[in-house]
This record gives sequence, C-alpha cells and structure tokens, in this order.
Amino acid sequence: MRIAALALAALLTAPLPDALAADNPLIGTEWTGAGEAVAEEAIEEAVRGADFVLIGEIHDNPEHHAIQAQLARAMAEAGRKPAVVFEMVPQGLQGELDAFEAEGSEDVTDLGRRLKWEERGWPSWSTYQPIAEAALAAELPLYAGDLDRETIRAIGRGERPFEPAAAYSDAMRENLAEELRVSHCDLLPDEAIGPMIKVQQARDQAMATAMLDYGVEDGAVLISGSGHARKDRGVPFILKAREPGRSVVSIGLMEVHEGAADFADYLDEGETALPFDFVMFTAKANDIDHCAALKKKMGK
Repeated sequence: MRIAALALAALLTAPLPDALAADNPLIGTEWTGAGEAVAEEAIEEAVRGADFVLIGEIHDNPEHHAIQAQLARAMAEAGRKPAVVFEMVPQGLQGELDAFEAEGSEDVTDLGRRLKWEERGWPSWSTYQPIAEAALAAELPLYAGDLDRETIRAIGRGERPFEPAAAYSDAMRENLAEELRVSHCDLLPDEAIGPMIKVQQARDQAMATAMLDYGVEDGAVLISGSGHARKDRGVPFILKAREPGRSVVSIGLMEVHEGAADFADYLDEGETALPFDFVMFTAKANDIDHCAALKKKMGK
C-alpha cells in the first residue's frame, strides 16, 4: 500500500477521529471498477502509460489530494510531462496560473491566495497544496479546467447556447438526474434537474477540452470531483467520443461507509461495476452532515 502510505505521510492535518478511521478492511485497498483486487503497482503502471488520467476525489478529503499528488508524481518519474488540469480553477483565472509559471515562483502557498481558493468556496488550499507542489517539483504546467461562474449560470438559465460534443442517452440522463437528486439530498425541485444536467455536461466538456488542448504534447491529468471522472458519462466519456484513439484511465477515490466492508456494498442496485477503471478506498475525512448544511443554505 505504498501510495496510501505516501499519501498519509504527506498529510499535515490532525489524525482522524476513531469513528472515522474505523477498522474497515477496505481502507487502503485498490480494485478495478469491476471489483477485482489489484496491487498499487498496477494502477501506477496504467497511469504512467495513459494519455489522459482522471483522478476523482471527495473534495474535503486531504488524503485524496495526497494520492492525486503521488499519481501525478509517478507519471513525472516515468519521464512524462502531462498538463495538470484543475476542476477547481475556472478559465478566467488561467492568467494567474500563467503569471505564476512565468515568474518562476516557488511560493505554492501564495498560489492559493492568487486563485482566491477558499474565497470561491473550495476546501482549504493547504489540503490541495501537495498536488501543486508535486507539479512544481516536476515542472508540470497547471491549467484551468472549469467554466467561469457567469458562463455556468448563463447556460443553466438558457441564456447561452450549449451543444454537447457527445450526446447522453435517456438512461445516462436519468442516471445523472438521480445522482443530482441524491447529492442534493432530494431538495431540488423537478424543474431544476434539466438545467443542472446541461450545466454538468457543459462543465465536463470544458474539462475534456482543456485536457485535449493542453495535453497535446504529453497528455494530461485531471484533478476533479469523482462525478466528473466517471467513465460512463463524465469527462472520460467525452474524451473517448472526441479522441477514440487516445488511452484514458479513470480512478475513483472513495471513502468507506460504516457497515460497508465489501466492494459489492458500494454498487447501486442492478450495478455490476463502479464507473471507473480503478477504485481506491480511504477513510472518511469527516462526519459533517452535508444535507443539514444544504437545507440551511436553501432555507428548507
């Protein structure tokens, strides 16, 4: 479990409470999406040889970011120079990344300030710093992957046209709709689902475009939430549609759940596989009730 060990060693945060770092046997294990246990070396080998690598995280889990940093480092150690694309950075802030690179700055802490990281609502920049540090040490370029907030809002309101490069089937749309309902704690009105699906498609397409545009020379790595890294309908789906000859590896970083100690426990009813090439299980980062916070935010 070398990647997990390196990830934990890189963490500067306090130890997880006992209840969150429970003795779930899945913690620190790696699998194919089909549920076959694999060695970490198999994941690193796949990552080193792929044109495009997508590593889907739980945003507030520091261990996930440390693993992302290690996998990017593994590509660099193999002689690769992939572009590192961030979901968390909108296109309007690409200038800050360009200026940081042009200045030859090594102040990674200041980069978070320049990107207005926490100000824009993301978890502490300090937890993402290992990714930027690994990229800086290996001279990997950093790029914005997401649309600007104003563009996202305009697409959601129907004020800006959007044409998907790869159309969803009805089953894919319903699958995403259900994920949106669950992730928003069943608080979304039905009329909000359609616009949110369009926004999700637009954001996935923007990230895929960034990977293709910036990864021309030596591929790209996407740092994103796990939903964008799904190969059935996320960014990998668009990459495959636009560049079918390029190799794509998607990795889902998943937190264990209490009482769910088998791989099959993480499959939805009727599923036989998870929508990633590889899955890596970690401890849960916190016990925040996100639904309670969302209810408060929405005034429910």
